[in-house]
Amino acid sequence: MRYTGRPAPVGPALAAAGFSALAMAAFAALALAGFAALSLGSCARSKEAAARPSRSVRVEAVEKRDFALSSEYAARVYPALEVSITPKVGGRISSVRAEVGARVRKGDVLFELDASDYDAQYRQAKATLGSAKASLERTSDSGQEQQILQAQAAADQAAVAYDDASSLRGKTKRLFDSGAVSKQQLDDAEAKYKSAGIQLDASRRALAIVKDKAGSQSSDIAAGQVDAASAQADFAKSQFEAATIRSPIAGMVSYRGVEAGEIVGTSALAFVVIDDSSVVAQAALSERQVGLVRPGMPIEVAVPALGAKPFAGKADTVSPAADPRSLLYTVKVRVPNADGAIKGGMLARLRVPMEIRRGAVLAPERAVFSENGGDFAFVAVADGQGAYRAEKRPLKLGETDGVSVEALGGLSPGELVVVEGKEFIGAGDQIRVVK
Repeated sequence: MRYTGRPAPVGPALAAAGFSALAMAAFAALALAGFAALSLGSCARSKEAAARPSRSVRVEAVEKRDFALSSEYAARVYPALEVSITPKVGGRISSVRAEVGARVRKGDVLFELDASDYDAQYRQAKATLGSAKASLERTSDSGQEQQILQAQAAADQAAVAYDDASSLRGKTKRLFDSGAVSKQQLDDAEAKYKSAGIQLDASRRALAIVKDKAGSQSSDIAAGQVDAASAQADFAKSQFEAATIRSPIAGMVSYRGVEAGEIVGTSALAFVVIDDSSVVAQAALSERQVGLVRPGMPIEVAVPALGAKPFAGKADTVSPAADPRSLLYTVKVRVPNADGAIKGGMLARLRVPMEIRRGAVLAPERAVFSENGGDFAFVAVADGQGAYRAEKRPLKLGETDGVSVEALGGLSPGELVVVEGKEFIGAGDQIRVVK
């Protein structure tokens, strides 16, 4: 039997099957009714879609551009700079000037020690220096008698300094034994005592030499005394100034461990100041991943606690060697933080670029929806008269960065896809487009 491309007549076939004329007429009537119902239903749906009011939807254009694929890695945020502050000298705290959370500038006073002892030592050292300078001036143009007088005065002054240093050492030793001062303070007092003893011996030897000799030799001795007194004055000044503890950087106080009235030593952690004008997000990458990162390359940093919008950072350092335990490489990304929104200790995710796909067709991620295991998007198709209708388009998708998705099939650059309002429209609906 040869296929002609046309349907065979129904009547003869039914007659050959043994149907009566009445039965065949009934069958023909039912068939005509079915076709009529289908036609009416189709027309009704078309009229219903046409009569349905058009909805406003927001659309975006499908783009063709380079597409950067990236991978995300868990990270932890740290301040870019953190400074721990301990006092250079020990003593009793007289006042505290800063609290946790306070903004400080470089050089601002954090706290002060009782500086009365350091002030007295500094004034004494300045007096000794002045006396030594005067002795040097007199020695340069005086006779033997004047030189002897000067040397005697220096020896007497050194004896007074030695007595003061001895007294200070004894006082500090008693305080140390009672636990009131630190070992460092006791060591400082001992050093001053020894220094005063050396100066006393030197002044006495100088006096003996002056008595035996005169002229340039006595001048040289006086010059040496000036040098020694100058060094002692500089040391006493640094001790006095160290009683006022200042912030070495501008930033925020993140820790305070002292109170007014406490006695602190040189090993006490008093303050921690952080510079949070920028932060560092630190992550651990494998040997395959770390090879993609170079210092200075742009890397986005997402901080979930602060919303979905990522921060623009740059790779700061890449560890040249893996951690011996985890076998991972540390990567640090610096992020500007002028408003201080990113806090140290926050969790973050680094988006490290992995590949660039040139000329990819990209659609907005929020235009895509799934249905019956497939991916679709509504495309706004113009009818040529300024109106649009929604066309439901099946898609073949590739990679996504969370904002744009690669359209491997189903969309062309420049087409408009619905990104807002797609839940309220169907295929063929009239729509009003808002770009």
